[in-house]
Amino acid sequence: MKEYEPELGQMCMGQPTQKLECPDYVAAALEYLAYFFYDKKISQGNPFRNTGAKWSNFLFTVNAYDWNEDNIQPFNFKYKDIEISWYKYLGRGMSINREVSEEECWTMLKECVESIVGE
Repeated sequence: MKEYEPELGQMCMGQPTQKLECPDYVAAALEYLAYFFYDKKISQGNPFRNTGAKWSNFLFTVNAYDWNEDNIQPFNFKYKDIEISWYKYLGRGMSINREVSEEECWTMLKECVESIVGE
């Protein structure tokens, strides 16, 4: 995996990033997971979008990009010891704290979906 290099705007004005570039399959898994939040009754909106929304349960946490420069946001998505950050919206400037195999990504997605379907 390649070390993450943020774009200029993210470097100057964005929140902290993670160490590695986020693989496309992880980004796709999060995009899929984001669709489950369109039916949720979240007053602020979908936390995977540029809404300011925050959401968590016993398994994972997701926070939309925080535009307040005074608030340090260490990650946008956290599942167990996996932390993923993005710049302004999911899919842009994505970085991850450690390598994640495709199999581990599949397990993460499956467990995250199962944890919210019954709510």
